[in-house]
Amino acid sequence: MHSTTKVRWAILLLTVLFSGIAVLAGETDDYIPEVTDRVARISFVQGDVQIKRADSQEWEVVVMNLPIVEGDEIATDADGRFEIQFNSYTHLRVGQNAQVNILRLKEEGIAISVPLGTVSLRTTEFSSGRAYFEIDAPKTTISVQKAGVYRVESGVPDSPEVFVSATEGGEARVYSSDAGFTIKNGRRAKIFVAGNQIGEWETAVASRFIDEFDEWSTERDAIIAKRLRDAHYDRYYDRDIYGAEDLNDHGEWVHTQKYGYVWRPYRNSISQYADWSPYRYGHWRWVPPYGWTWVNDEPWGWATYHHGRWVWDSGTWYWTPYGYYRNRRSWWQPALVVVRVINNNVCWYPLPYRYAYYDYNSHYPRRRRHNGNNNPGGPVAGNPTPTPAPGPGTPVVTLIRGGRDRINEPPLGQVPPGGVITVPASEFGRGKGNFGRPPLTVAQAMLSKAPDEGQGPPILPTYGDLNGKVSQEIRVVRPSMVRTPAVVPTGVTPRNSDAPLDQELQKSRILGGRPPLLQVDPSSGSTKADPGEGGPRKMGAVERPVKQHRDEDTPVRQAPPQKQDSPVHTPPIKQDDEPVRPPRYNTPQKRVDRDEPVPTPRYDPPPKREDPPPRYDPPPKREDPPPRNDPPPRNDPPPKSDPPPSKSEPSKPDSDGKLKDGRLR
Repeated sequence: MHSTTKVRWAILLLTVLFSGIAVLAGETDDYIPEVTDRVARISFVQGDVQIKRADSQEWEVVVMNLPIVEGDEIATDADGRFEIQFNSYTHLRVGQNAQVNILRLKEEGIAISVPLGTVSLRTTEFSSGRAYFEIDAPKTTISVQKAGVYRVESGVPDSPEVFVSATEGGEARVYSSDAGFTIKNGRRAKIFVAGNQIGEWETAVASRFIDEFDEWSTERDAIIAKRLRDAHYDRYYDRDIYGAEDLNDHGEWVHTQKYGYVWRPYRNSISQYADWSPYRYGHWRWVPPYGWTWVNDEPWGWATYHHGRWVWDSGTWYWTPYGYYRNRRSWWQPALVVVRVINNNVCWYPLPYRYAYYDYNSHYPRRRRHNGNNNPGGPVAGNPTPTPAPGPGTPVVTLIRGGRDRINEPPLGQVPPGGVITVPASEFGRGKGNFGRPPLTVAQAMLSKAPDEGQGPPILPTYGDLNGKVSQEIRVVRPSMVRTPAVVPTGVTPRNSDAPLDQELQKSRILGGRPPLLQVDPSSGSTKADPGEGGPRKMGAVERPVKQHRDEDTPVRQAPPQKQDSPVHTPPIKQDDEPVRPPRYNTPQKRVDRDEPVPTPRYDPPPKREDPPPRYDPPPKREDPPPRNDPPPRNDPPPKSDPPPSKSEPSKPDSDGKLKDGRLR
């Protein structure tokens, strides 16, 4: 009896336990951060490059691994150039004296404007049915259709022309002020944006216009292609963690007992940083709508400071792409740290492995929206498993804040005191401060408390609280090319929504308001819209009735009467199947002697032709035939011939017995 009761209680407890674990795991997998705006990064910078955020009038210095968000405006000087990485297979390169505005940066597509200068877009994987990429130039809009390389030259202010080229398999639709066309691979188009030819275009071979900017872009393509070949996507990390391809050149992947496969930087990758530890070398930037964001100095640090966790194991720092609990997708975060203010000093340390995300920016007013960036495809691509499955010894989990799970224990045993970084609160966010380590007692006190961002007032100042007192390491003077208040308009129509302009412009400027042809794909059997390049289209504003053709309606021209010539005997053509006949011999007729001589045949000249030779009559429509260049007919007499004797009878003798010719009879 008692044993049966114990078994029942055990089964009930196990059921409740596993149900709770399933609930926690499901809620953790479905966790979505408060802000999910898409973020790109500066993956290369050289020379003088500046940036202005959407909610600010101040310009800042562009550095390596700086986050780029929607609304940013970036400009280069005479010696500046940079590269933006949107994901592992899309890079935008910008040349000198250029200006680029990030108009749209969504999961469903990207739109930028280039009022000045030259840019080159490289995309190795692209599907216009899944996402869009559009570029607005002065009075021009370019919509990418295929993977390839696209170069757009907007020139200087008041340039009358815009140049667009597509290479490496690229194809794009280009829209001018009143028309549109498709530029194919290997072609370069010149679009007139001013003057009498505004809206018109010309095309040429793109390979004739290669310069130093193209050579630099090609070099960058080769570097990135090699990194991607050596990367470990879908093995150690998923494709949401773009930029992780930088890690192979600066560290190695090793296996640990606690955390599975993790990445460890080489010694020479951190030797230039004295007493290096994560989140020590860099600075804080205000990036709307996220708030305070960590910008690292290490060239390889993009993925390691915005994804996963830094863990301390056996006296060494390692980076793991994921924490203990895996989310449905890898969300980008401004920094994965715990932040507190102690004795008027701002202190932070890396977020431990088993802790959920600590939102130290949660107190700031910001756009609280998911921005349509939720991952509809379920788990991340490849579903890599670089970390071991949860095992025994799992710490106590407390469910807080609408389903989010958090470990309710201090991280003192997981983070060393040397991992705590500090800076005076008066210097926070103002520049690349001399970040150091707090006293041991302060560090231990901070690590002895479980992190909870829900307690206490806002702990950090806002960007407006700095009152413009920012170091020249960050804040700069407005670039010369954008100092004038005049704004160069770009695009052919305003962007009033997040949707691409391609479909609207294609219908109005290429198809003339008509629906595209629907073609059946023989491989899949599905129908797709054809912009008019694959078959006949209806023409004209209205449909004209088709006239039925009848033979009796067709006029027949009467040929002039022809002279009947003598029939010409043509021997019959011998057929192969006719029987062979022996030659026929006709006996010649017997010659009959005549008393009188046989008359000599007389040659009669052919009668003179009275009818003119046949000539070409023009069609009945024409009233007067065109002048003829034929020479007039010649009325030459027939060839002269000696006339035969007037009589065929023999000569008669005269009365004197002589013939007329004087001979005697």
